[in-house]
Amino acid sequence: MGRWVVTTVKWAVMLLILVITLAWLALATPFFSQLRKSYIEDYLTAQIGQPLIVEGDVRVVIGRTTFVHVSKVRIPSSNIDDLNLAELNLLEWELNLPALLKRKIDLDNLTIDGLQANAITKADGTTSWIKRSPKPETPKEPEVDETEEPEVAQTLSGKPSIFSFLSDKTVTFTNIGLVSIDEKSGFEFVFNLESILLEQLEDGNLVSVSGGGTVNDQEFTLDGKYPKGQPFTNTLIFGDIEVTYNGETIDTAQGGGYSAKLALDTGEIGEVFDVLGLERSFDGTGALSADITSQPGLLAIQNLQSVLDLSKGQQITIDGNVNNVIDRSGFDIKVQARLHPEGQPPANADTLKDLKLTRIDAHIVNQDDALEFKKLVVRTNAFEQGLNKVGPISIGRVYKTEQQTLGLEDVHIQAGPNGAPYIIASGGIGDIFKFKSVDLQGTLAGSADLLLKTLSKEDVAKFGSISAEFKVSDQAGHLGLTELRATTKDTDLWSLSADISVEDVTELDGLKAAIGIAISDTASFLDVLKLVPVDIGAVEFAVSLEGQATAADLELLFNAGKSDLKTTVSFDLSKEINVIRGDILSNRIRLEDLRDGTRVLVQLSESGKPDDPEKKEQPAPDDGPPIQPLVLEEKNGLLDLERILTETDLEIGLELKEFVGDAGTSSMSSKFVAKEGQIEAGPLELYYGPGFFKVTASMDAIENPKLVKVKGSTSGWDFGKILDAVGLGIDAHGTLSAAFDVAGNATSGKAFINSMTGSASLNMGGGSIATSLLELAGLGIFPWLFSEELAARQTEIVCVKAPVWVQAGNVSFKSIVAETRRVQLVVKGNVNWVGDSIKIRGEPRRVGDPLARSAWPFDVTGKLSDPKFKLDVGGSRSVRADGADEMPANRVPCKQDILQLE
Repeated sequence: MGRWVVTTVKWAVMLLILVITLAWLALATPFFSQLRKSYIEDYLTAQIGQPLIVEGDVRVVIGRTTFVHVSKVRIPSSNIDDLNLAELNLLEWELNLPALLKRKIDLDNLTIDGLQANAITKADGTTSWIKRSPKPETPKEPEVDETEEPEVAQTLSGKPSIFSFLSDKTVTFTNIGLVSIDEKSGFEFVFNLESILLEQLEDGNLVSVSGGGTVNDQEFTLDGKYPKGQPFTNTLIFGDIEVTYNGETIDTAQGGGYSAKLALDTGEIGEVFDVLGLERSFDGTGALSADITSQPGLLAIQNLQSVLDLSKGQQITIDGNVNNVIDRSGFDIKVQARLHPEGQPPANADTLKDLKLTRIDAHIVNQDDALEFKKLVVRTNAFEQGLNKVGPISIGRVYKTEQQTLGLEDVHIQAGPNGAPYIIASGGIGDIFKFKSVDLQGTLAGSADLLLKTLSKEDVAKFGSISAEFKVSDQAGHLGLTELRATTKDTDLWSLSADISVEDVTELDGLKAAIGIAISDTASFLDVLKLVPVDIGAVEFAVSLEGQATAADLELLFNAGKSDLKTTVSFDLSKEINVIRGDILSNRIRLEDLRDGTRVLVQLSESGKPDDPEKKEQPAPDDGPPIQPLVLEEKNGLLDLERILTETDLEIGLELKEFVGDAGTSSMSSKFVAKEGQIEAGPLELYYGPGFFKVTASMDAIENPKLVKVKGSTSGWDFGKILDAVGLGIDAHGTLSAAFDVAGNATSGKAFINSMTGSASLNMGGGSIATSLLELAGLGIFPWLFSEELAARQTEIVCVKAPVWVQAGNVSFKSIVAETRRVQLVVKGNVNWVGDSIKIRGEPRRVGDPLARSAWPFDVTGKLSDPKFKLDVGGSRSVRADGADEMPANRVPCKQDILQLE
């Protein structure tokens, strides 16, 4: 019996040794390496929910706590060929052997070294990892006694994942790299982690995550604490950027999930752009806070508050709530942007290039699945525009461009009522922060009061509707229309047509533009607009411009009533200097049409102005907002005046075949020539009834660009009609003629008048005037009482000669002579309109008797604005210094008699 026991024990020991040997061979020797790898691959694949491949070795050291060593592991992507989701050099962990014998798998104290993970999202949405889907709800089945299966980590979705596998373990990560690339959005994040430690503390009641490294070469540290049943904390620091995310879990009876307080202090905003891999669009500081609630199917943002203080004094504030980000419901956000330093708005804009945004107030809500502006007020230094209905707005994709800017793609926006929006636009914006790389196209459709704001509701139908297609781009560096096609419909009162296309806004080539406006009945048109009717009849205006690579053609047409005007200009840029040729032609121009047309234009321009325009102070200008409005750059282009005058060969002709005015029919012709800075305008020749006017102007725009010379002559003008025109109402007649040769500063009309130098002369002959006062002054009272002129109440004017000299606002004259059959009046002196002074003396005498006493000489002195007139009672005499006292037999009229004495 004892021998049998000994034998049995011996065989049991040998069997145990054999089992241990076989187990050691299976777990440690190279012969069974493939078996070990297959087991580990299957086990870890089931744990993480992703296929896992071991390319190195698997070694196991058996003990109460078994040590497992795995090398050269990779997790291939299930969705993207030839890509590994993760690769690692070393994976080690401890395995609780007694728990394993009880069919429970207990892994802990993992060490992961040399991990390189690739989180890739392709442009079509394919990811390098397997996405989890929510676990469908199934009714509970009665419990049955079955053999227990090994326990594995499960997610809330019912499927295992890497995160659920690691959530209850202590893990040490060293030398970790993570590349996150979203091809759809363009964002790329490269993580280099020196170490990340996931610890189970306080007997598993506290999970701690800590570590640090770099993201896109920006250093960061992470510290997270997750105690069971207690509030959790997270702190993430990037340089000066600090993010805290603290909260607590929500009981499963209330739906599970968590609520947290998000707080962000950006420090320098530019560092946020650096972390995101974006170009720095502006600098400053900012802060953000919000209450976050996350539950299955719900991500709510409440009490959102954000303030951005930019480096140039601008401020942007954002506040509001979003009930659910996932389905975009309950979206209620208010944005206020002050785009200038506080208390320092920019000066009022006088030109388009001075236009700047000063403030934006927006209230954004959701309409179905899209966003819309419930209120949008845009203020500039030129106008304030309230847009009470803009939206809904939808954005297909937010992405990072190749130029490192934040762009928007597939943007859709509409303005106006939901059922009948008058603007619908779509496209993309390449730089949302600077509002650059804009490419939008859309349509406009609505009633005419979109353009004619003064229309009453009952009159809108008379003006029909407007429809348009447009494209907007900033390819040239500033925002502008590159294509526009517009027409009016459903009206016979007026018509508008526009067809504009620009292939490249920086070049002439491909430019085509045609705009036409026509009013069939101006009186009815103005009457509907509540303006004073002006009956011109039909009015039409059209302009067209077409450009080629080195040429362009411009045409303007204007027809009003019975008047027509056509202007054609051609530009040839192929020569060494640009060549411009043009003509201004008209078969018939009526003065009446010009007057009535001016009245129409004045009324239309005044109707668009407010009754009591608010006058604003002109504060000091600032450096402009970070977001620039629509601004046209000031360049020396094709139509730059200085370039035209100094660098072109320009010739413009004017030909008005028939000019119809109050005095009858006349004509006009002229020419304007400018070549290499030498400018000559004229001669401008105007024939108006019996009158004739001829003038020529010239300038050297290179050597003396401020000086313009003007000379000319005129004749045939009736003296009596001129007196009537100035309101004197004296019956007179005579033919006036004049000549002038002056030069002055051409910077403005006032500067020219005040700086004018030169000479002029006025002549008249064979006239008369219905007064005999000149005879009284020259003959004396008694001869005058018996004169023919007094009896006839009219004096014959033999001639008038008035030579004057002009010098910077001062007109001087030594011998203005007016002569009747019996009296010669000589006037001398000067008038200074700049200095507001006058000093002249007039001496009337009998013709041919210059040494006789002047009966009533007179003086005009003092201020030009308030002259003093004085009669020299008693008269005066003149004497020749050389003693001459005889008149020649061949006396010359209108030459001072005293100068003719012999």
